[in-house]
Amino acid sequence: AFKALIKGQGVEASGQYKDIFEDSTFTAVVLGGDAKEHNKVVTKDFNEIRNIIKDNAELSSKNPAYPISYTSTFLKDNATAAVHNNTDYIETTTTEYSSAKMTLDHTGGYVAQFDVSWDEFSYDQNGKEVLTHKTWEGNGRDRTAHFNTVIPLPSNAKNVKVVARECTGLAWEWWRTIINEQNVPLTNE
Repeated sequence: AFKALIKGQGVEASGQYKDIFEDSTFTAVVLGGDAKEHNKVVTKDFNEIRNIIKDNAELSSKNPAYPISYTSTFLKDNATAAVHNNTDYIETTTTEYSSAKMTLDHTGGYVAQFDVSWDEFSYDQNGKEVLTHKTWEGNGRDRTAHFNTVIPLPSNAKNVKVVARECTGLAWEWWRTIINEQNVPLTNE
């Protein structure tokens, strides 16, 4: 029955294997990865299982895993088949934050301007990432010392960018960029 599945022949059409197939159970252990996709592995449709393995065996931000090994067993006696596959992998540590904040603290003896922007991501009905660009309402305003503010950032913020400029008082370079940081990571601090 398993061989028929591998060759792409449906066992449902073959009377010889139909009873074996219908009485068979399948057990799947999925470690890591995208639970939404891997929940589909609970099926007797071998083509669906094969597609899940093929389509999700790639490391990405939506699928933070990589296949370590697959083991196949024979249906007739549950003996391990001589099919083994493994791969090298890189361990990735992820930290999840419920929110973050950015503190702007200007103590210099000059006029400063700040520009802070970020993208908030969400997903549409098809699972495709949707980015919404956001900016701080205080962008581009002149700030004198001592200026201090805290900008709350949601946990789904990314592409955080901070630009700080100082007014030099020089006719040939009135504004000088002193900070231009892109992709600032979210932290608890």
